Amino acid sequence: MLLTINIGNTNILCGIWQDQSLARTERFPVSDISRLDTFFASPSQIEAVLVGAVNPHAAQDVLDAASRALNCPILAAGRDFEVPVRNRTRFPDRVGIDRLLNALAAYHRTRKPCVIIDIGTAVTIDAVNGAGEFLGGAIMPGLAGALSTLHSTTALLPHIDPARDRDIPVLGRDTEGAMSSGVFWGIVGAVEKISEMLRREAPGAVTFLTGGDAERFAPHLGGIDHTVAALALEGLRLAYLAR
Repeated sequence: MLLTINIGNTNILCGIWQDQSLARTERFPVSDISRLDTFFASPSQIEAVLVGAVNPHAAQDVLDAASRALNCPILAAGRDFEVPVRNRTRFPDRVGIDRLLNALAAYHRTRKPCVIIDIGTAVTIDAVNGAGEFLGGAIMPGLAGALSTLHSTTALLPHIDPARDRDIPVLGRDTEGAMSSGVFWGIVGAVEKISEMLRREAPGAVTFLTGGDAERFAPHLGGIDHTVAALALEGLRLAYLAR
């Protein structure tokens, strides 16, 4: 079995692979790292731990916890094994490993150009061409980040828990409702428009939706071909096998 761990800014996504199947996944906050213990319950069955991270502090905590609990290789993508995707951005070393893992997994599924939307703490919308090369894309705040910025950069706008309302009407009837509407539907509109524009850069692209907030936004987004919550975990497994 392979234990794959994708560490974001807010959440950790873990998955156990048995051969080519993802047998179990769990997402939890980076502040609740003790929940990793349930994945360490059968240490003799784990062949390797594969970690992809955009949060260096949390990544070190995870690597340390895995080292204490397991007697197997504990490998970080980008440090111990490469992500085999040609990166055609201006500064390849600055691209988040999660974006490359998503690109690898999406292209492996389709062998066609791809647009990949990852909605979490940040929203990334990226393009992959027909040769599987990562072209770049767009980055914008996610739901929690945008709401937090409105609160922290203004005198009177309140703090809002992004999980407060699952159904957000466009017409906000109070300040909190207007903030939630502007941010939520603003993300929907921006994602749809940017995706449309990126598909012109990668004609015939297949569009993927992933990330911690993917399921929440999926019903409201047009043009999505596949919603895959654990796309980065697929990328970790593929990158490890290709080393």
